[in-house]
Order: sequence, then structure tokens, then C-alpha cells
Amino acid sequence: MIPRTATALGLLDTRETAGLFRVRGLVLHADTDYPYWLAPGPTYGLVHDGRSWTVSGGPWVTPGRAYRLWRSGVPAAAVPTSHGEAWLARGHGYLARWGPGGGWRLWRLAGVRRTEWSGDP
Repeated sequence: MIPRTATALGLLDTRETAGLFRVRGLVLHADTDYPYWLAPGPTYGLVHDGRSWTVSGGPWVTPGRAYRLWRSGVPAAAVPTSHGEAWLARGHGYLARWGPGGGWRLWRLAGVRRTEWSGDP
């Protein structure tokens, strides 16, 4: 794996129901919308595939299927954090990871191309 520099962007603004979390205002879109998709344990990766931001990771995903990050029926360009909107920039990958003390932390990775993401940090 190529060495990367990780930058902490803040806590994701999430809501919890029955042990699953959603990011406020966002859903994953595939064959349907999945609002509650974060489960503590896995690390989730966000990369841009040329069309929109896609999410990988987690035990429930189907390999080969694109799960796109959407807001209000259109592709999302930012995610809400404790410090306001974190705008997602092409040329970077992002990680969402359950952090020490609880809460989902968002990290930006420099120099990640969509073909490099394996789901592992």
C-alpha cells in the first residue's frame, strides 16, 4: 500500500438507531436508499469514481456494487461534521472510523485514486 498522510476532519454528525448510525442528511444509494449504514467496528472508505462519491467497507455491502453517497436525491459533495461541512475533494480518499470514546471520525487521505482503495486503512 502507498504511504499516505491522514488529516483528521472532525466527528461526523450522526444519529443512532438500534446500533446502526446514519450521517445527518445523507444516504447511500444503490438499488434503494440506505440511511442507516454505519456499524461500529468496520472502517468505511469514501472515494470518487468519476461520477460521484462511493462508499466501501462494512459487512453488509455486496462486492462489485456501487454504493453512492447522496443528499436530497443528488450526489453529495460534502459531509456534516462537528466543525461544519467537510467538502470532499477529488484526489483524496476519506475514512470514516469509529473512534476512541465513541463517535465517527472522518479522516482525509492524500493521494488516493479510486483503483487503489482496498477497504483497509
